[in-house]
Amino acid sequence: MSHSLHRFGTVEDLKNDFCIYARCARGINREHPGEKLRKILDIYLSEDYVNFGSSHSGKSFISGLKPEEYKKSLDNAYGIIVSFSEGSAVEGVLGKIRDAKLGISIVVSGLIDEVVRIAHRCGLKPHTATLSLGIYGKKSLLPKDETLKITTMCGHSLVGSRLVESVCRKVREGKLKPEEAAKIIGRPCTCGIFNTRRCAELIRKELE
Repeated sequence: MSHSLHRFGTVEDLKNDFCIYARCARGINREHPGEKLRKILDIYLSEDYVNFGSSHSGKSFISGLKPEEYKKSLDNAYGIIVSFSEGSAVEGVLGKIRDAKLGISIVVSGLIDEVVRIAHRCGLKPHTATLSLGIYGKKSLLPKDETLKITTMCGHSLVGSRLVESVCRKVREGKLKPEEAAKIIGRPCTCGIFNTRRCAELIRKELE
């Protein structure tokens, strides 16, 4: 999916960062998909998830969105996104969705080689792949790489570089722990693809 495609980082710090998006298609299965989406959400939440959210609800799990509250909004939704930090959780989700046979398109974002390996272990064959070609233009105007690794986890650009730099400064000053900082930074991202575990680890590494 395009808005989770441009996460910036090294292979090492991206290897535990995945998003799964279940999305209905206009004219095919977008009418009244609530029950199927609720089943998919239950499958997502049966594994070790990090975050989920909804632009319909206007907030994410780390901002206080509860699963039962989220489920009520799915009659008017056409897709749900959850972020994960473990490939084993992604594999568990894909296997359960495969068995459920709900007919909803599933998109997985992550390092392409790892996503393909996980799909094959589940007996699935990816039929489409979209790759990021990197950053072009006046790169000198961009924030530093360590900041970009965090801001690009919100594909709608709701997490600003100044917020990241301000919160990280408080961590350096001992006023916040990395886990607390990650939740503050990730709150503006309502769709739930912001991986707070990766964020906390990135902040921790910068302090070393």
